Amino acid sequence: MIYFVLVGILISLFLKKNPLTIVAVELKAPFVMIGCLLVQIVLAYLAIVKHLYYPIILDITFIIMLVCLFLNRHLPGVKWIFAGALLNTLALILHNGFMPVSETAMKIAKLDVSFQGDSRHQSMEDSIFWWLGDWIPFFTPIGTNYVISLGDVFVGIGLILFIVRNSLKGQRE
Repeated sequence: MIYFVLVGILISLFLKKNPLTIVAVELKAPFVMIGCLLVQIVLAYLAIVKHLYYPIILDITFIIMLVCLFLNRHLPGVKWIFAGALLNTLALILHNGFMPVSETAMKIAKLDVSFQGDSRHQSMEDSIFWWLGDWIPFFTPIGTNYVISLGDVFVGIGLILFIVRNSLKGQRE
């Protein structure tokens, strides 16, 4: 997702807008969204380091995030972020808290396909909902390739729109 944010910032700067002005955007329930992200970070840590998985808690944080995004749907880009988050949430719920990922796409992106030490992925080869998972190879200029989902693409487009459309020329008063 960081690459989508960087693209949004670069487009804003190219359009002579100040991307720092987005910090003044009035979000509804911002602390709830931050809390959900923090819980998700802790859950990822527990999964990677302690091999403890809490799929129900992860699903609940995604559902709460969806509610918060819905409350902010009036802001440019948030409808795209909501749609992507909804697709990713469905993938997680349908796969017991894991995001299905294509081994073929991982090989194309030159990534390890073992899933060992992976906090949130599982093979999608047996899933009928494979299209919700990570199946799109994403190449970066610095070689940190990824495999992303259609939901990630929607979230990325939404992030770019959010940054560009909410950045103002000059400073907010």
